[in-house]
Amino acid sequence: MSLSVPVYKIQSFPRHEPDALFYMTRLEKLVQEFKGIDKPHSHTFYLVMWLAQGSGTHTIDFRTYDIAPHQLYFLTPGQVHSWELSPDTRGYNLFIDANFFRGRFGNRLQQYPFFHSHQHQPLLEITDQQPLFSDLFTYAYEEYEHRLPNRADVFLSFVHILLETANRLYNQQWVGTDTHLYDRIRQYEDLIEQQFLAIREVSAYAEKMNLTPNHLNHICKKVLGKTASQLLHERIVIEAQRLLTHTAQSIKEIGFQLGFEDPSYFVRFFRKYAGQTPVEFRQSLVANR
Repeated sequence: MSLSVPVYKIQSFPRHEPDALFYMTRLEKLVQEFKGIDKPHSHTFYLVMWLAQGSGTHTIDFRTYDIAPHQLYFLTPGQVHSWELSPDTRGYNLFIDANFFRGRFGNRLQQYPFFHSHQHQPLLEITDQQPLFSDLFTYAYEEYEHRLPNRADVFLSFVHILLETANRLYNQQWVGTDTHLYDRIRQYEDLIEQQFLAIREVSAYAEKMNLTPNHLNHICKKVLGKTASQLLHERIVIEAQRLLTHTAQSIKEIGFQLGFEDPSYFVRFFRKYAGQTPVEFRQSLVANR
């Protein structure tokens, strides 16, 4: 069994400037300079990846996507991902610390739906605005590299335009749904992310949101077609899958770490939501290597 998955900070990357809250590099350059970056790892920052050309696969929290030209991928802190890229792959990786955005735009970064990819697809296919995104990434990278006066402010402006443009396209698939309900879903997901190890009752989350449990459940069903409990349980299963994949802990130890005092209950819980037992999940990992 492999060791724990690496967790990279922005400072981990080649030629990063001390104390900078942003980083940008060409994808093909990153692959050459950072050995093992294609292996499973997570980050402490937000990531935007632009695929200009190439093929292969990109796996994010156990879901695998086929890489194709003109794709945007979005990852939040803590998500585990890896990739297999063809030799001709070209693109950009953009890293953003939440505090870089917060100074000018408050909590806007946390409001983008593509950064809530436990429930929303972390991928945007760009069809009719390919030149715009290609230019925006090119200009942003030039600004990042040239280090001219007020560089951080200008670079942040490019990042903001990129994310707002992506958000307009992404939200076209949610036409006709009350955006207020999506804000509530994001709030619930944020609370789950922060406290799922300690709080297992939907009623406790609903109370924090000043909602009744029934109303929170209604919102989840209307927006996502899932119950509030399902969202909570799916997040616990993702954490279990990460630990089963990237640590050598026993199944009993993992269950205990996730708050299951009865190992047999953990096995039943995992099988209900993952479709297989923890042992079968680990065996499938070995078989697919």
